[in-house]
Amino acid sequence: MPIPGVQGVSDDQLFTLLNVCLVGWFILGLPKSWRPLQFRAIVLALCGVFGAIYAATLAGAVFGGEIPAGAGFDTLEGVVTLFRSRAVVFSGWVHYVCFDLLAGLWITQDSEATPQGVPHVLIALLVLPLTLVAGPAGLLLYLALKAAFTRRAGASASAAHLVAAAAAADVAKSR
Repeated sequence: MPIPGVQGVSDDQLFTLLNVCLVGWFILGLPKSWRPLQFRAIVLALCGVFGAIYAATLAGAVFGGEIPAGAGFDTLEGVVTLFRSRAVVFSGWVHYVCFDLLAGLWITQDSEATPQGVPHVLIALLVLPLTLVAGPAGLLLYLALKAAFTRRAGASASAAHLVAAAAAADVAKSR
């Protein structure tokens, strides 16, 4: 453990190395104008490294005999048994680190692509930290905020359209 064929690297050392993910989270939290131009490539590269570590550590756990008897995904007890293995827990953690960072990238890009979307200050101060520590909860918060801001923007656009239509009608009447 942790990576088959790689000598001299302990799982504790590799675990500490995973904290480099914080670079990606920091970049995502920056205002758009402060981010490096290739921020997406940086975050995706980090996720690629994490994906490679995940695949290698998972292979090490599976082929190294680290999967406990009775482990599986078909029952809750099977999953609990599976996560009694340090190697499996490590692989699972790498999985979380990688996917939560990908979710953070998607949230950031989607919020910037949505007209009248969630202000970046809310993304940076609320959504991204929650996604970092509890991925699906952060994603849920983002989707709820997006729905609220989009609905508000739609109502504002509808009101502006009505005012413009009323003004046009007044102009037409005065002719």
